[in-house]
Amino acid sequence: MPLSFKPDRAVYDPTRGVMRFFATDGPLLVNCAISKNALIVLDDGSLRGGGVLERIYERHRERIQALAERNYRLRKREKDGTIIVRRKDLTN
Repeated sequence: MPLSFKPDRAVYDPTRGVMRFFATDGPLLVNCAISKNALIVLDDGSLRGGGVLERIYERHRERIQALAERNYRLRKREKDGTIIVRRKDLTN
């Protein structure tokens, strides 16, 4: 069963330097995130203005969610269970 990403909105967590978003796998909640560095790479390395990370996420949401799902299926989890898309995942 594929992950269901809900809601489509993501929130930046400055304490961890990641954009957080959530999915479900049946009844299970799956905490996902993408690193700030990965977001910058997706936008060719150029940060401009407030809310830019959110806009980058929205422009690349489908790819980010596909990478998060791949990492989930490969069981690439942090110690706290979060699935994080990192810069290196963009080239794999």
